[in-house]
Amino acid sequence: MRLRAWLQVTWGTVSRLGVDGVGDDESRAIAASNRVFILAVAANIPWLVVLGVLGGPAPAPIATHAVLVATWAAGLWLNALRMPLLASLLGLLAPLMEYAYLTEVYSRSAAFHLHLLAIPALTFAMLPARRWAVRLSVGVLGAGVLLAIALLPTFETPRDPLSSQTLHLLAVLNVVSVLGLLYTIAAFNNYYYQRERGRNAVLLSEAQSAARTDSLTESLNRRGIAPVIAAAARQGAYALALVDLDRFKRINDALGHGAGDVVLSSVARTISRSVGKLGTVARWGGEEFLVVLPKMSLTQAIAVIERTRAEVEDEYAVDGVVERVTISAGVAHGRQFAPKEDLLRLADTKLYEAKAAGRNTVLGAESGAPERD
Repeated sequence: MRLRAWLQVTWGTVSRLGVDGVGDDESRAIAASNRVFILAVAANIPWLVVLGVLGGPAPAPIATHAVLVATWAAGLWLNALRMPLLASLLGLLAPLMEYAYLTEVYSRSAAFHLHLLAIPALTFAMLPARRWAVRLSVGVLGAGVLLAIALLPTFETPRDPLSSQTLHLLAVLNVVSVLGLLYTIAAFNNYYYQRERGRNAVLLSEAQSAARTDSLTESLNRRGIAPVIAAAARQGAYALALVDLDRFKRINDALGHGAGDVVLSSVARTISRSVGKLGTVARWGGEEFLVVLPKMSLTQAIAVIERTRAEVEDEYAVDGVVERVTISAGVAHGRQFAPKEDLLRLADTKLYEAKAAGRNTVLGAESGAPERD
């Protein structure tokens, strides 16, 4: 477990070399090139052993391949020095030259040139979108090298005589290596695609939540409460209660709007806590809240809101420089499918009556909306 944790930390640290302080697209490309360099170095160390055993003419393939591995390792250093374009170009052009050279030494039959099939995919991974011209140029160059290898006779036979069994073994190793490379690229692409999808889903969820939520009180807003009202109307008889803070303007005038916001958000939490699972609370506007109470009679709905009124009065019953914080409410009850507009008008009327009756009062009434057939 310690080794695994160390590898994860090391992988993450090295992958982020040169990433900080750049844009999203640039940082993605730098991180991708770092990962390519790490995996390429690790995957090609065994090839140094194979090429050392095979030997070959000068310059020795093992020496040129060692330079390639060193170039990939240097790419990490260049990225850390904030030279990502140079790092990516070296990381893409060096294998073009090396695998063309290995093919010239050991012939097309050894299949070293198949590694160049990964160049187009690597250009998209290692270079940001704004470097589209560089992407295109490297891709065209890679295609040109592959075409030359396929057509020119110099790549047809090995420089030194090699047995057919050796060439066949090299071809098998190269095919396995290329398939592993392409699979790794595909796996990384899928991993980061799924990760981005997950992040986008979280961002979308947060955006949708923000669109439905009042930022001050963290209650639902009008958009957020609308589907709750519709669901309550479908489920059966339901009640809507409009709750308003009494003389809220005096609090703002006496203590300032900042203190008024604190009072408003505190009262919102008290109302939500008091209503609990029996209903849903939303900020309807200003210092007014709407409470949706599904599957409830008028008597039950009034009792819930009356308990809420009493809890607000008790919690904020402090004499001081401003009036005590209290609420008034109007409750409207309707049968199943009763239009919300009718209940809202009735609740607003009863709220007005509660204010006229001296505030800190709850009044309710039954809507005359007929039951839907």
